Amino acid sequence: MQTPLPQKKTGFDVTAVIAKALSYVRHGRLMVAMACLGLLAGMAYFVYSTPLYSSKSSVYVRVFGSPIRSNEIPETSQGATGLHRGVIQEFSSRKNIIAAAQRLKLVGPSAVWEDVLLVVPSVVASVVDSSHMEVTVLAKDKEVVRGFASALVEEFRLQQEATWAQFRDEALQRYTHEMAMLDKHVQQGITDLSQFDREGKVTETAIEQSQLNEVPKDLVVTKELIRRMDEVKAKLDEFRAGLSVDAEPTIDNILLELSLLGAFEKEREVQVGELVRRPMPGATTPVSAVQSPTEVVVQPGMIETLAPWQDLEKQRRVLQDKIKEAAKAFLPGHQIMRDLAADLEDNERSLRAELSVLRQRFDLEYAHYQDKLVVLQQRLPDYHRVNEELGRSSQAYASLEKNKVFWDRARERLADKLAVVTFAEDRDWVEMRFNGHTSLRDDVPVSPNKMKLVMLSLLFALGGALGAPTLVNLMDNSVTTLQQLEESTGLTGIGIIPHTSARILEDIYRSPAIGSKVPNYLLENFRLIRSHIVLHPSKQGKAQVVMVTSARPSEGKTSQAANLAWAFHSMGSRTLLIDCDLRRGRVHHFTDVSNEGGMTRLLLGQLSLTEAIQKTPAPQLDIIPRGPIITGTTELLCQSVFDELIEKLRGEYDQIVLDTPPVLGLSETATLQRVVDGVVVVVRAEITSRKDVTDAVGTLRRAGAHFFGMVLNDLDLSKVSNYYNYYYYSASYYEDVFGDDTPLNRAEIA
Repeated sequence: MQTPLPQKKTGFDVTAVIAKALSYVRHGRLMVAMACLGLLAGMAYFVYSTPLYSSKSSVYVRVFGSPIRSNEIPETSQGATGLHRGVIQEFSSRKNIIAAAQRLKLVGPSAVWEDVLLVVPSVVASVVDSSHMEVTVLAKDKEVVRGFASALVEEFRLQQEATWAQFRDEALQRYTHEMAMLDKHVQQGITDLSQFDREGKVTETAIEQSQLNEVPKDLVVTKELIRRMDEVKAKLDEFRAGLSVDAEPTIDNILLELSLLGAFEKEREVQVGELVRRPMPGATTPVSAVQSPTEVVVQPGMIETLAPWQDLEKQRRVLQDKIKEAAKAFLPGHQIMRDLAADLEDNERSLRAELSVLRQRFDLEYAHYQDKLVVLQQRLPDYHRVNEELGRSSQAYASLEKNKVFWDRARERLADKLAVVTFAEDRDWVEMRFNGHTSLRDDVPVSPNKMKLVMLSLLFALGGALGAPTLVNLMDNSVTTLQQLEESTGLTGIGIIPHTSARILEDIYRSPAIGSKVPNYLLENFRLIRSHIVLHPSKQGKAQVVMVTSARPSEGKTSQAANLAWAFHSMGSRTLLIDCDLRRGRVHHFTDVSNEGGMTRLLLGQLSLTEAIQKTPAPQLDIIPRGPIITGTTELLCQSVFDELIEKLRGEYDQIVLDTPPVLGLSETATLQRVVDGVVVVVRAEITSRKDVTDAVGTLRRAGAHFFGMVLNDLDLSKVSNYYNYYYYSASYYEDVFGDDTPLNRAEIA
């Protein structure tokens, strides 16, 4: 098993920055589309937006306070002097703005807020100092921005006078009537709580509930214990199924029953202080009908003697050994032999007695828990009834208490309001005066601002062009580089396989000499993988049997296994390719061999090893195909018949390559590693997720597999980012290197 690669701490890595930048290049179309979308959004806003004009005005404000104020009465809540937040809120309220718009005849008498927004989108009042505020108006009409602030000041003054006169008369009448009603509710709440306390329902129900709290738990525990005891009884009956009523069980059956009963008592986990049933003290024979069982408290010294039959069983084995030894020196009728036989009979009687004691104790316990189950089931309705009663009583009491508190607080608040309205003869007066405009833009609109719009459009275009690819990269969990594989798994990447047509990949009967004059970029990759495997043997120093697998189906492991077999054969090794994917194996499609025989029939013994091995046009390359799909043959891969087969093949071949099923979701791949020297994991670039790879490697690691390394398959070198990282794997690399010295045969490189 390989250890994770050490993390190297480096400074600024130019290569990493370039690789990161190139990861955006593959999203070039998306970046251009998002940039164009941002620019189009800015242009559309500029074309279709309505121009807005602006004005800023200064308003003088002075507040004259009354001696009595209440925060809950807006007319009396302002401070004695200075500018209060409530004044600004009332001044810029919707009601005042609608009235000002009606004064200027911008909207009709029945206009609503939405109608005003169509003419005056924004009115904001803010504090300048203790006696001045600034009013900012945005409107679609030039005349509106000139006169709207002064109209607001006049409408505020008129509404202030009208509101207070109406409020004072209505409030006094309303508050007096409500006070009388609240007094009645407060008195009724006190009466209801006193009566509920006298009845005492909550306390009584809570006491009864505490006595029944353990009923559901005891019921579940008792049912589970009875279920377990039923299983034990069924097993005991099974032990005596073949015996007649009067027949005595054999000593072997006695020991089986004692073991079962002893194991059950051990499961019971008897604790110090627990009550248990047992026969009368001093009884050495089974409990009779006259004797009555008793409950005793388990003491610390009793726990060690709960299984005396085990000591008897040990004594029996000792006696049997003594009889065997004595039989070598004495005849069966000798006194020593008779004494040992008598001791053995006594031991057997004791074991039978112990069995009877344990069995009767078990039966008594079973009857005890049956009775307990009936009692608990009878008490369960009481438990539910009491819980319901307690819930209703508690809820009723809490509701009464909340009602009382609510009416008390309501009465206090109403009393404060009534006092303020009654004794505040002079309300707060607000003096407000329009001073004029501090800023007026009624010729050049403030919106849309061309410069700001251009900057925002460029910002949105840049953000979309960079943000969308970044989001896509973050959501992409697939493997794209060998470095990602090494960082996520801790294994070494031993090579890549560029994206290649199936016709070229499946041509494994090519000459071993291809690429000897001018290197073939595809075949050099398989030779590189072969070299890594040979140079990284297992702990036993072997790299003869190689297993090729992947995390999921359709990742190219079969093509990798076939071409790896070609790479071993091309260096002169006698090589055997075995299809161990007995469900979906495709080696026979790659190699054009017959699939009538194969591994499935070989494992079932329907044909010999010689008949299963298929010869190929390559003299040093043999193949065992999958064979017909036969149910159950996958289990034979995990048995000794397959181990013996591989061990035999080790003596006949230099290299053996196993094409195995994917790791995730199937069981045989993890167990096949026991017969191989190492594993090559194939990962399909930009398809296989990093989680699948780490899960598959973790599964193989837990099975004790040795890893030769990882292969990144189907890597598209036409993409700029991949070409930058792996240009030396491409045909153009060999063209650059060998173009000056040797005429390049492009057919060989392809």
